[in-house]
Amino acid sequence: MKKQLMTACAAALIAMGMTACDKTGTIEGVVLDPFTEQPVPMPTVWMDSTIYTTTKEKYPYKEELQKGEFKFNKVPVGSYRILAGRSKYVKSRNPVQTTEAEPNLKVKLYIYSDQVNPGLYKTGEKTPTKINNEWVLFSTQCTESIAGYRLEMPAASETAKLPPAPKADKKAKGKKGKKAKKAAAPAAAPASKMIALSAPLVVDGKLNVLYVNASSVTAPLVAKTFAAVEDKVANHKDCKGFAETDVKGIFPDKSKATDLQVTYVAENLYKISGDLPKGKQIIQLSQEGKTLQTYYFEVK
Repeated sequence: MKKQLMTACAAALIAMGMTACDKTGTIEGVVLDPFTEQPVPMPTVWMDSTIYTTTKEKYPYKEELQKGEFKFNKVPVGSYRILAGRSKYVKSRNPVQTTEAEPNLKVKLYIYSDQVNPGLYKTGEKTPTKINNEWVLFSTQCTESIAGYRLEMPAASETAKLPPAPKADKKAKGKKGKKAKKAAAPAAAPASKMIALSAPLVVDGKLNVLYVNASSVTAPLVAKTFAAVEDKVANHKDCKGFAETDVKGIFPDKSKATDLQVTYVAENLYKISGDLPKGKQIIQLSQEGKTLQTYYFEVK
């Protein structure tokens, strides 16, 4: 009989990823929107390869689920992967672990609308609030230099409204007539207007933002910040996108780099945090050594 009990326990371990059969606890928590930190009502929560799910007909906490809260009782201690999702939301996958000493666990899970566009976002807002990145219009493609910004660019072109060319005198004949037609050539178009690089966005030294990655690549996301300096374009020949008339640009000083912390929040969503040095900074977000996006900030 004892042997049969041990066999049943072993089968449970294989099916549910458990590490013990005699110790159980409670895994509970809440599902939140990462942009607003508000509960997401009626999420679906489940633990991979186990019997624990909020979709069971006899799940006892459906009223709490309306407030985004969930609870699983009598969970054998061990390592699990807990998932959360909802229709038209991007789900999250989170590893959790309980032990003999601490069989109970409270967790926060995050899911977000699949309509949120890629980019950098503020936290604690009423709705997802994207951080403006207008400087990307001035950015160039660099390899060794990481990033480069043009100091100015031609304004958006508009059709020049030139006065109509004067008509040649119909009575003019011979050489005089030809000269009249030649004189009627259109006037030269005015020089293109230039717009200057906008001042960097002023931010606090304590960075705490969310980044929605457009890529689904599983490689780690890396975030760094560099001091932004003005330098000669000739010193950055690896940057493609500068005009022949560009003499100087804005570049990151690679000798003054600060690593930022990247934390998984949900699928393709990360929290970027850390202390930014004072002054003008260029934040680089990269994957597998390739720059995904850069931001131009001034830290107060």
